[in-house]
Amino acid sequence: MARTSNSLPVSDWLTGIVLATAVTVGTIPTVLPEASLAHRRFITIVNNSTATIYLGGNDVQVGQGIPLVANASYSIDLDAATLIYAVEAAGNRDIRVLEAS
Repeated sequence: MARTSNSLPVSDWLTGIVLATAVTVGTIPTVLPEASLAHRRFITIVNNSTATIYLGGNDVQVGQGIPLVANASYSIDLDAATLIYAVEAAGNRDIRVLEAS
């Protein structure tokens, strides 16, 4: 039987800083966050609102992106050059972004 390992790297993984940012998302795709943390390794997006937002590229649309329901979060390993956008159906929504390098 093959043995698998689910361990995380210990060295040279998170060696920098953690930065939290509040972003307001509306009906036009908004980059999360406006300016990426230099040397970012991962990002967590928290929908701190009461409505579903949608995640995707710079052309993300309501109902076509990845849905992030109210009070949910989404985390992904992502470098600073790769951008995630969010959009919502009506009004402005409070989104929190946590990045680490």
